[in-house]
Amino acid sequence: MKATGKKLAGLIAGGALVVSTAPVAQLALADEPGATAEGGGSASLAQAVVHAIANEGANETIEHVQGAFAWNQNVVTDNETLARTLYDGSAYLCGAQGAEATGAERASATSIASIRVTGDVGHAFTASIDEFLQKAPMKKIMGCTCAGNPADGRASANAEVGGFQLAALIDEADPVEGANTITFTSADGYEVALPLRYVTQRYSLIVTTVNGDPADSVIGCSNQLWLGSTAARSFARDVVEIAITEEAEPPTAPGAPASANTPNVGVTKAAS
Repeated sequence: MKATGKKLAGLIAGGALVVSTAPVAQLALADEPGATAEGGGSASLAQAVVHAIANEGANETIEHVQGAFAWNQNVVTDNETLARTLYDGSAYLCGAQGAEATGAERASATSIASIRVTGDVGHAFTASIDEFLQKAPMKKIMGCTCAGNPADGRASANAEVGGFQLAALIDEADPVEGANTITFTSADGYEVALPLRYVTQRYSLIVTTVNGDPADSVIGCSNQLWLGSTAARSFARDVVEIAITEEAEPPTAPGAPASANTPNVGVTKAAS
């Protein structure tokens, strides 16, 4: 796929309208911007998404849509815009727990230096965040898009997030055979439980920086779980404990159609 582009809304935005008729109660974080770089182009991607969702038989198609839509897969949104657009809205819209503070008040009051690793593992331990930033560092441009994206498309952005690979922490914990669930607990008690395999099969980071700046100054938390192609309600903030367990009924994986509106691009223009 080309890194930049501009299409008539009859193709791209028309497809987006089909997608947007699916449930949109959640924020969605898109896959990494480069993940589809070798695909068949923006038109084929849009058509594939539309066809896949249309096959579910629960969507409405709006014909004769006109307008323009432009994107750039390489652009990185500045932190001020990122924080204002995606984190200063509803207290519970654009993050697992939301972010009510703005400006200088956005910085997290909690400085987290370590994460407890517990559960059905061969090695329960307390992980030093600084140590894992040295052992398994990762920096990745990832897309962040709200499933309830407003008409101008501005609740869509790319950010270069930095932190450490969750896979390294999981490997060191040595989960028992049969472990199938991973639960992230935040400093305020908020919990996110996901299938262990779901987390290990995609880009999974504990993020501590956004576009080179500390996470607390941008998104209002000391650290945050980020996952590729996953609705942001799973993005726990200020993680203090990770439990890996074997459950009789593991949690279901997040997925479409509720999270269908997840373009992996930074929207630069949208008009109708």
